[in-house]
Amino acid sequence: MKKMFYLIEECSDNLDKVLVDLSKQPSVEVRALMSRFTIDCIGSCAFGVNTKAMKLDDGSNPFVKIGQKIFDASNIRGFKVVSRVIWPSIFYNLGFKAFPSEIPEFFSKLLTNVFEQRQYKNLGRHDFVDLVLGLRNDKFITGDSISNLKSEKKKITLEVDHDLLTAQCMLFFAAGFETSATTLSFMLFEMAKNPEIQKRVLHEVDDYFSKNDKLSYECVSETPFLDACINETLRLYPVVGVLTRELVEYYKLPSGVLLNKGMRIHIPVQHTQRNSEHFPDPDVFRPERFMGDEKENIKPFTYMPFGEGPRTCIRMRFAKMQASSRS
Repeated sequence: MKKMFYLIEECSDNLDKVLVDLSKQPSVEVRALMSRFTIDCIGSCAFGVNTKAMKLDDGSNPFVKIGQKIFDASNIRGFKVVSRVIWPSIFYNLGFKAFPSEIPEFFSKLLTNVFEQRQYKNLGRHDFVDLVLGLRNDKFITGDSISNLKSEKKKITLEVDHDLLTAQCMLFFAAGFETSATTLSFMLFEMAKNPEIQKRVLHEVDDYFSKNDKLSYECVSETPFLDACINETLRLYPVVGVLTRELVEYYKLPSGVLLNKGMRIHIPVQHTQRNSEHFPDPDVFRPERFMGDEKENIKPFTYMPFGEGPRTCIRMRFAKMQASSRS
């Protein structure tokens, strides 16, 4: 992750140039701008390609278009998403697909083109394609199985084929730009509403640059208030409002209710993080919750915008690194 930081810094520099031009306009649609920035980041860090998403074009950029299709908010798409979460077996038995065929086709072609450009060799860019090429060359991957955590057999082996690699690329791209773009947009919104917080962040960033010539991976640890602002934004506006998990064994709740093995449970992340029992004045943007003793006293599993446990979001550190570099 640390070795990828210079790529994100390059994307941030491109955004700065765009902001100079946009500063002449009376208003800016931040959500679209942040989406283009994060698409640029994920394109460079994951696939080693220049998406040119930051250019203010006529909407024909293929990466921007595919991102919009992945997160299509139509009623039919919404029904499919909910159906897949609640009734996965029925969803797939009826022949439904999570995404239109053109989306996996796009990433399949992208992956093949990048492989060919690199002559199927690891170039040492330390990006996602280098990782995928390593998996491809290994032919098989072995990981922990969650089917039965109490049995001795805890490993599962999968054959690495083109479909599996394409699926990983789709996942990384989808999780790579939407989550960060949403978080950045809401954080800018809250800072616009809270000028004192905005001034404090600017002072901290200015102080950092007075001691350092440029951004570095360690800037996250050297700007604690900015990091707290990111965490507070994720508390108020979690990208995934509900987490879905399948029980791998029977579990009895403290109330005595027995949850059966194989049952799918839905964890209300947004409700939990806006619950006054866990966070006083839950609707107030107060970054200090994530600093000092207050941060240490947060109850476990009451703050989990990236999930918790072995299936926590694979992009947690990447998302925070993106947000910090832009701020």
